[in-house]
Amino acid sequence: MRSLTLKAALAAFLVSAPFASALAAPMHEPHFRSSDHDDSDAPAPTTYAIGGQLSAVLNDLRDADARIASDRQLKLITPAQARGLAAQAAAIRKEAVAGSKHDGGMIPAGEYHQLMARISGLDDQVGQDAFRG
Repeated sequence: MRSLTLKAALAAFLVSAPFASALAAPMHEPHFRSSDHDDSDAPAPTTYAIGGQLSAVLNDLRDADARIASDRQLKLITPAQARGLAAQAAAIRKEAVAGSKHDGGMIPAGEYHQLMARISGLDDQVGQDAFRG
């Protein structure tokens, strides 16, 4: 019975995850450029990512923290895994806040993309740990 409950919870999460991520990003300010259009007329990339970089990073980290807590409560991950994942999220958060203190709170575009890649990697790690759990 426990196995069936675990599989049902995992299936529900996997089905709802794409819908949640679609609602999480604001429609008027995409965080990532689409690769299916031609950027030949687009201006050269700026030094900074446009609009709300710190808030985007912090929102994604808040979502990751919630997922870690949820998976821990559902016993999909162990307490040690939860602590490790939370520590990774805290390190990313600390780096983002430190990076935004320079230049009036803006995060350089390269650093912003690295932070977002690290958050994506953290999210993948949470999923892998929950699957192995």
